[in-house]
Amino acid sequence: MVRPVRSGAVRFVSYRPSPAVHGALALRPAAGPAPQGPGLRLVRPAAGEDAEVQAVAEAAGRLAVEVLAGTRPPHQLSLVAVPAVCREIAAQLGPGTRRGRIVPPKVLSTRSQRPAPDVAEAVALVVVAGRVHALALRLEHARGRWRCTALETTAP
Repeated sequence: MVRPVRSGAVRFVSYRPSPAVHGALALRPAAGPAPQGPGLRLVRPAAGEDAEVQAVAEAAGRLAVEVLAGTRPPHQLSLVAVPAVCREIAAQLGPGTRRGRIVPPKVLSTRSQRPAPDVAEAVALVVVAGRVHALALRLEHARGRWRCTALETTAP
């Protein structure tokens, strides 16, 4: 059984594009040979589980980005997240996070994968205040439901 992340469950990443890139994705190949490890293995879920994980990932991503944008109160995130994630996001937002007129955020796409039977990782591209940001979620299955145990985002 995988244990949920207890501390540092939420990470806000400040994204600053490199000035040398000029709007293009710059990839630099790694120097030397690729590192050799134990390798990855594909864990195939049972029928219907992919759809369930994808639905939970989309709902969790949408709720998280709406809380971060200020269109939802932070306590509503508890529907899909463990208490540590809810506490850290509420602490980051602080009191009085609602501003005047707020443009609702939009989830552009969501992808998920299953690195282990009771663990799913999802990424989402979201638009917050007219800018595209990334959102990464770790979902763990415990007590019959999927819950977000870690969140990382470039959204403000």
